[in-house]
Formats: sequence, C-alpha cells, structure tokens
Amino acid sequence: MIQILVILFTVSSALGFQLPLNAGQKGDRMVIVDSNYERVKLACVNWYGAHMEDMVVNGLDRQNIDFISAKIAELGFNCIRLPFALDTFYKNPVVKSERLTANPELVGKTAMEIYDATVKSLTDQGLIVILNNHISTAMWCCSMDDGEGLWYTDEYPTEMWEDCLVQLTARYLDNPLVAGFDLRNEVRPSHGVLAEWGTGDENDFALAQEKVGNMILEVDPDMLIIAEGILSAGNLIGALVKKPELTNPDKLVYSGHIYPFSPIISDLPYDLFKLTMHTMQTFVADAGFNYSAPYWMGEFGTGGTNNEKWDHIFQFLKETDHDWAYWSIDGYKYPDQPEGYGILNANYSDVKDPWKMEELSSIMPILSNHEP
Repeated sequence: MIQILVILFTVSSALGFQLPLNAGQKGDRMVIVDSNYERVKLACVNWYGAHMEDMVVNGLDRQNIDFISAKIAELGFNCIRLPFALDTFYKNPVVKSERLTANPELVGKTAMEIYDATVKSLTDQGLIVILNNHISTAMWCCSMDDGEGLWYTDEYPTEMWEDCLVQLTARYLDNPLVAGFDLRNEVRPSHGVLAEWGTGDENDFALAQEKVGNMILEVDPDMLIIAEGILSAGNLIGALVKKPELTNPDKLVYSGHIYPFSPIISDLPYDLFKLTMHTMQTFVADAGFNYSAPYWMGEFGTGGTNNEKWDHIFQFLKETDHDWAYWSIDGYKYPDQPEGYGILNANYSDVKDPWKMEELSSIMPILSNHEP
C-alpha cells in the first residue's frame, strides 16, 4: 500500500492533477474529478488493433511504439481507450513479425506482452489509459450477426469474461494511469437474445456490469468503472430505474456512442438530435438524481469530409462539454485497408484531415463550469 501511495504521489506531481479519479459534481453536472476535486476532462482517442485478428495495436509496422504514443500526446489528447478481445488475453499468441517491422525489439513477444508495452508507452507519456473489452473473438467489431453482441459466448461464458477483467486489473495495479475500465463494447442482440437492463436475468447488462465492477474494485479501489448502455451503447434509459450499485458509487461513469451513421437519431435536425441524445444517454450526468454519474462519449467519429451529421455531434459536444473518446487515431484498419475515420495517415506520423484535428482540439479544454 505504501508503495502504491508513493507511485500515486510521484505520478500526480508530474501530471498536474491528483490521482485517483472519481465522480464529482460541478454546478448541475456530474463530472470526473481528481483527488483535489478539480475537474479532469477526458479528451481521449481510441487506438485499436489489439482486439482484431492479429491481436496487436495498429501502426507498429510503420512507427516505433513510443513515437505513436508521443504523437498522441503532442496532438493534445490526455487519454487513450485501448480495446482488446478476450482472445487477446486467453489465446495470447506470438504476434506476427510483419506487424512489428518498426519495432524490432517487440518481435517474438506475445499479444499480451505487446499490450503491456503499449500501456507502458502511453502512460510514460502521461496519458490516462482506459482498458476496453471490445469483443470476445478477435475480429473487427461490430455487426448484428457476428455472435459477439453479449458479454458471454459459448467459448467464453460470463465467468471467463469476469476473470479476464479482474486479472487485467491486477496486472496494471501498480500503474495508476491505468485509471478506468470500459467493461464491454456495444452490447447488442446475439443469437436472438437481447441485452436487457435491470431485469435480474442472465442477459441483464446492468447487473453484469455491477457484479464485475465490484470485483474489479476489490482488486483496485481506484479504478473508474465505465458502464456502457445497451443497443450498441446507444441507450442508457434503463439507468432511470436501475443504477449499477458499486461498493464505491463515486467510481461509476456511464458511456454511450454516436456516429453519423447511427440510425434515426443521426437524421434528426439539431434541436431534436440534442434533445434525443440527452433523453437516451447524457441525462445520466444531470446531478441530484438516484442514477446520477458522469457521462463519457466513448466512441464517435467521421470520415474524411465534413458533413451535417458530424456537425451535429461536434456541436453537441461543444455545447454540453461532455468527456469523449474519438474513434480513432489509426491510419489503417488493416495494413492494406485504410481507416477513413482515422486521425493519422497510414504512415502513423502525419495528421490526415487538419480540419478534424482543429475541431477536436477546440473541445479538449473544459468549456463550462455548469452553473445553472
């Protein structure tokens, strides 16, 4: 315990905010705060690949891992959402050398050893890391018929999902900048079974997140527990009647996703879009209710050209000052397939669409004190 406290003090002194992070209230809004009750706005970017077939973050065949981490920090992001698959943890193969040509020191290492190196590289840059169980079987996510819509599958029952998350929590316990766990990405129907919220049944996502969240807090009481909504992280309405009951309620953060292609809501005029986003997702951050906790938009993004649907998302974040994580930093989806939403070019060095980075930079600072 003394060693962990020393690490916390040392890291916090270098960062300008005091770990650990918690939920707190500023004005009429629930937000993330540090141990001095100063707001810490998460302005994050996703760095993916470790959840996919080769089980390694993208870009390590183009640039050194520390170069990419430094580039993320240089662009002004203060945290990373770092997806992984249950396969990444349980199968843990040696990563193909052709995925590591810019990082010869990593050749011969396993998927989890490189995930460890990624976490260390990012936190050495002072970046907060949010772990994210993205999927069970390593592949691109998501579709409605991939069989991966729930947190349990035939190969990986709930107990294995829980055990993986708990073991990863223990794995990074001595690194206080691994500060949050996004428990499962975009739950959706799977084999005809819908994820529910608050029913008490096997497919009750609120209950599943409550249980594993408390298991994580037993190992690391400082970890933020990030609970996504159902319907591909688009619906948090169930929180009105069932809040995940954590042993420390100040560790709960809700998360939702929105894209220009999101059905129905993305087609609405802005005033209705904003109202619907609040009704479906961000109401949870309104202070003073039994469900209240901070909200983090864990995924949003757009392609290479600006458009009205993206403008709605950007305007919403600018007006509401919620925390966020852009999808994604990546210059490619697969080495031979570009990533249209990516911040970087395929060389993992240059910004692809400067206009997009300019807009994201404008919503990185705290924009409101949220006084009524």
